[in-house]
Amino acid sequence: MSELLQDIELDDSVKEQLSERLNQTIQQRLEEETTGLKSKVDELLAEKKKVQAEREAAREQAKLEAEEKAIAENNYKELFESQKEESNTLRQTIEKMNADMQKQKISEQAVKLAATLTKDTGRAQLLQKEFSQRLALVDGELRVTDPNGQLTVSSLDDLIGSIKTDYPFLVDGIQASGGGATKAQGGAEARSKEMSRSDFEALSVQQKSDFMRGGGKLYDE
Repeated sequence: MSELLQDIELDDSVKEQLSERLNQTIQQRLEEETTGLKSKVDELLAEKKKVQAEREAAREQAKLEAEEKAIAENNYKELFESQKEESNTLRQTIEKMNADMQKQKISEQAVKLAATLTKDTGRAQLLQKEFSQRLALVDGELRVTDPNGQLTVSSLDDLIGSIKTDYPFLVDGIQASGGGATKAQGGAEARSKEMSRSDFEALSVQQKSDFMRGGGKLYDE
């Protein structure tokens, strides 16, 4: 710049002033441009950092949501399993209660039926067992079954008659009480019967004798 001024005929002092002003102007513009560039760079860096921060925040949010979802699913699974176990336990309890109630009703009816055939406690217990094995509760109604447990159309009176025929030695007024009584009962009452050894052992001495004299046979359970 100073070389350009040298070609112009001016006083040296004026040239120096003009040269200094020109240099100041150039320096000022350079500083302004540099400042602008620096500001633009800072702005770009800030924008880049902002984008990076947003991406990091999005990743963290997605990670957090995934963890919360996994925890929720695991909690739901545990809750479902817990409720399922409680439901099964409750169902089993109800089933057991129903089964116990059915057994109780059958047992009560068997006691009543046995009481109609004998007043002897020991014989009544054996008769009660036999009645219980021939009774079932269907839709709240007592039904008679055959010896194999299959439902029949027989009534309770039919069942009583069958038990009296099969176990005359357990029924009052039918079991033998001596040689004459045995003859009077005829062949139907003297035909062979079967009884488990455990039931036989529960009989009195007289009942055991009547059973064996009536042609009874024992079998092991």
